[in-house]
Amino acid sequence: MRSHSPAPNTVTSNIAIVGAGAIGMLIYHQLNAFTQPLLLGRNFTLADAENQTQPLTFDALSSDVKPNNVVNVHTEPCLVNNLKTVTPKQLASIELVIVCVKSYQVEAALTALIDKLPHNATLLLLHNGMGPHLQVMALLASQQRTDINLYLGTTSQAAIKVTERHVRQTGTGKTVFGHFHGHKLTPQLIELLVTAIPNCQISDNILLGLWQKLIVNCAINPITAIEQCQNGQLAQPQYQQQINAITTECVAVANAEGITISLSESLETIAQVITLTANNFSSMHQDVKHQRMTEIAQINGFVAARAGVHQIKTPANNAMTDKINQLTQPDL
Repeated sequence: MRSHSPAPNTVTSNIAIVGAGAIGMLIYHQLNAFTQPLLLGRNFTLADAENQTQPLTFDALSSDVKPNNVVNVHTEPCLVNNLKTVTPKQLASIELVIVCVKSYQVEAALTALIDKLPHNATLLLLHNGMGPHLQVMALLASQQRTDINLYLGTTSQAAIKVTERHVRQTGTGKTVFGHFHGHKLTPQLIELLVTAIPNCQISDNILLGLWQKLIVNCAINPITAIEQCQNGQLAQPQYQQQINAITTECVAVANAEGITISLSESLETIAQVITLTANNFSSMHQDVKHQRMTEIAQINGFVAARAGVHQIKTPANNAMTDKINQLTQPDL
């Protein structure tokens, strides 16, 4: 691993990050201390067709700053290119692509990129919910890119995007990733990820971890969005029957998918998350509040879709999906 300050347009990057949102820029900042990633965004305007160095401003958590350090804001060089116009030549040295867009944007983002990636590149999907990994597998098959490898991951780090290239970290958390398809990452790349990203670890059973997080999100996100409340309100007795029904269905579907998860442990985890994040607003709460597209199709909707494959009825998850879609539908 290396640390250096590269000159513009002369750097060879082996990691690309797709998505210049809050999490994409946070991961970029964390990796940038050890290597020089390339940040790919849909809206970057470039002076010419080459990779450009533009300033990225990062606001650290106050706990990350040494006591004698008064300022917790700094600006660093950020190597960027446009997702749609980047060329295969500019991506020729890329070994790993970390995809940090919303779950409903994954397929479109990779459709624009997939034929430009070098042989044997690896994708790491880092988003809420589940489902895009199946879309990506279908995309790789249809584009005859079966040489491309796939890792899946999840992060509970939190950040907000202040301006186009200004990100503020708002919470620490665990990042977990694991192998899903194709060849495995080199030990050097794995070491880089777990060193650069705080509290990052590799999992031998990433689907189990993703299902565990999915079930928590299925129980908490839609109810807080419908009630427009903080997570902590769900500890009240009137929500327990609804949480139990959603979770019971999720566990049944997970078990049918070959994932061993118990109902009691899932309910216990949900209760712990509600307590630990009592003052937080879920991302779906925020999306509904601001009338943005939600990830309901990749959360409760994914459970309902997989349930159909196994002839399992999921009325509680169906109801959550329908209600959230109603709340974010434009008035006709």
